[in-house]
Amino acid sequence: MRNRKTTERFIKKTVPFFVAVILLLTTFTMNSSVTYAHHDDNQLIKTVFHVYVDGKKIGTVREKSVVDRAVEQFIQNAKGKKGDFAFTLNESIELKPEKMFRPQFDNEAVREALSKALSVSLEAYRLVIDGQTVAYVSSEKETEDILLKMKLEHVSKEELDAIEKSKAENKEVEIPELQPGESKVVDIDFSSPILVRKAQTSLSELISVDEAITRIKEGTLQKKDHIIQEGETVESITEKYHLTMDQFFTLNPRLVLVPVIRIAEKVTVTEKKPFTEVLVYEASRTQNEIPFKIEKQDDNTLEKGETKTVQKGQKGLEDITYTVRKTNGKTIQKDILNQEQVKAPITEIQKIGTKVIPSKGTGSLSWPAVGGYISSHMGSRWGRQHKGMDIARPSNRSILAADNGTVAFAGWDGDYGNKIIINHNNGMRTIYAHLSSLSVSTGDVVQKGSKIGVMGSTGQSTGVHLHFEVYKNGVLQNPEDYL
Repeated sequence: MRNRKTTERFIKKTVPFFVAVILLLTTFTMNSSVTYAHHDDNQLIKTVFHVYVDGKKIGTVREKSVVDRAVEQFIQNAKGKKGDFAFTLNESIELKPEKMFRPQFDNEAVREALSKALSVSLEAYRLVIDGQTVAYVSSEKETEDILLKMKLEHVSKEELDAIEKSKAENKEVEIPELQPGESKVVDIDFSSPILVRKAQTSLSELISVDEAITRIKEGTLQKKDHIIQEGETVESITEKYHLTMDQFFTLNPRLVLVPVIRIAEKVTVTEKKPFTEVLVYEASRTQNEIPFKIEKQDDNTLEKGETKTVQKGQKGLEDITYTVRKTNGKTIQKDILNQEQVKAPITEIQKIGTKVIPSKGTGSLSWPAVGGYISSHMGSRWGRQHKGMDIARPSNRSILAADNGTVAFAGWDGDYGNKIIINHNNGMRTIYAHLSSLSVSTGDVVQKGSKIGVMGSTGQSTGVHLHFEVYKNGVLQNPEDYL
């Protein structure tokens, strides 16, 4: 009787508990996205797989194939974006099996978690310059295209092919035989070598050939000193180097309180420097003229200020073979390989007059022409006063200074035509008129008997002759009294 009562009490206590459990399980099965292991296989204990990404649990799946298909789909989506590359997962995935009584799992939640947690990398090619990674490209051919396109900006395809062939045959650069005036590109290289390394990278890091070239050319910002030039201001300097005012004063904190700059003073700026530049080596042969020297020798037989060339100078010729190294079309280095003189220059010899001509006359006048006769005397002629005398029919039409003196006038003077007045600096003045041409200028010092012009018929004249006048202390004189 006691055992029966004990059994009844146990049943009364346990039945509500089991009923509650059954109701709770039923509720979760009907209302939750969580899936329970089916009882189709008539097993209450089932195996599920806990999924870990890089050691962190992201969920539980019923079968391994759920994860395999999700990973395969993720990689396939990545391939669809960037072609057929060898993609690899960056994260490690671990599946831990566990046998559980009516276990819980959620395949869809794991798929979504995997899509967020996973990332892929692909095998690419890394461009390295001076130890710094500059760019990633997708293939070895693209790295070759980058080098090729950069070189072809400076040389032709034919020149590049010839250079590559020469390099393959010879370890050292050879300078070809050149004709005068001929230039030839003998080598092309980079100021800093571009190294290519295989590497794993993400899709976002890959860039095109043209983008890689632009990045190499743009380079990185580097500090440099700028010397202040006349007329420059803080504003003009910031504009030149594409700096903001804040950037400029950060680089030059001493100027914050007193923003005054002075000529020849240094300020710090930043400027982009290419990661590397194309260097072109060019060989040239040229023939240059060698200027001749001028040797001047004093000569006391020539008047001071007079120069006479007794040996004409001739330019020489030299043959030069040289190489230049250029970057962006600018020569940064020049080396002369051979320099030979083909023709020596001939020195020009000039005689420099040192003879001083006295500007004061002797007081005695000489005949102002080369021969000839007096065709008209001084005096009344044709109803008017003839101020001087005329000389005609000389053996030579040169007009000569009658005495030492200074040319007071040389030029055109109406009826006189081309006229010369010589002041003999002793109270005497002589006039020479109707000249066809003048050999002296105002201010010249002339010597007695030196040529000053050529007889002619300019002005009011009836024929070729010299009209000659003489004045003493400003008073007209008869020339025949002094000749």
